[in-house]
Amino acid sequence: MRNTIIAHRLGRSKILTALAVILTTGLVLGKPHSDPLLFAAEMAQKGNWREAMFRWRTAEKAAPDNPLILNNLAVAMETRGQVEEAGEMYARISELSADIPGISYNIRGFNRFWKKQVAVNTDGRKERRKPDTSKRSLAVEVPLPVPPQLDVSGLGNILVASFLIQETDLLDINREIVRFLRSEFRRNTALTPLDVTPAPPIPEQTLEALAANRKFWQHLGNRHGADLIVSGRVHYDRRESSGYEEVDIISPSTGHKVRQTRFVEMEDFDFSVELLFVNGSSGELLFRDSVKRKMRFQGLNNDPITAFHQLSETIVGDVLSIVSPRRRIETRIIYKGKRP
Repeated sequence: MRNTIIAHRLGRSKILTALAVILTTGLVLGKPHSDPLLFAAEMAQKGNWREAMFRWRTAEKAAPDNPLILNNLAVAMETRGQVEEAGEMYARISELSADIPGISYNIRGFNRFWKKQVAVNTDGRKERRKPDTSKRSLAVEVPLPVPPQLDVSGLGNILVASFLIQETDLLDINREIVRFLRSEFRRNTALTPLDVTPAPPIPEQTLEALAANRKFWQHLGNRHGADLIVSGRVHYDRRESSGYEEVDIISPSTGHKVRQTRFVEMEDFDFSVELLFVNGSSGELLFRDSVKRKMRFQGLNNDPITAFHQLSETIVGDVLSIVSPRRRIETRIIYKGKRP
């Protein structure tokens, strides 16, 4: 009897689950059938660009020269990293129509982001610089894939060598920069940092001579089995920047905020890194870049190690973009229908 009751409950549960699936599917499928372009725009707004692109592709078959649908497809292509296809689509749209709000904005954004030159056809009219949205359009945040500046697809590991530095009593610059780079490469790239401790020393040369020293890099790469080597030059310094500044204070007599000129003790920390990425097998210089940062701290005698790591965090994106893909948010206009 008990087994019969359990079986009955299980059967009932399966029926209810099946009904829920059917009802949910009906709701989801029913919406795009009634207004497929509105549904596609809502999917894109939620980040489901694959579903949106499928709907727009279907709509394109019925209206192959509709600039609004083609615009949406171009935006979807950007999100998928299909840069050349998106550029061709934008060029086609510009020829088809020159007077649709948002399309010229998208083309300018495409040109700026991807360093392209797709013409914006405005028929002599002044271009609008801000997103122009209406009831039939949406301004959406688009995560665009940025490819790495250096192709490391065939490389498996990376050796962080020592850097050229100036002598300072603030901290061990070489130790800190090597630790920082190893950690970031390990956590945020497909490359495996080689744990060579201490970091291999480099010749005391000018940066230009070091960059051209192929025999040294080839020897270092062969010795440690390194596919890719990173080194360069680091400058880190602290200097007093105290001075008079306008500050807001609360008056003890009136309780009102007043502005006064006061002498403020401050320190500036200057941080610059020049990076060399070298092929470990051939010793060839593959990529060179530099980043500079400055940070101001209140008071004197601030902890130089803390300041160094805070400044290091500000260059993470610049360093990782060299060897790893990333995404950057841009604004694009998409349309919810066939007519503006």
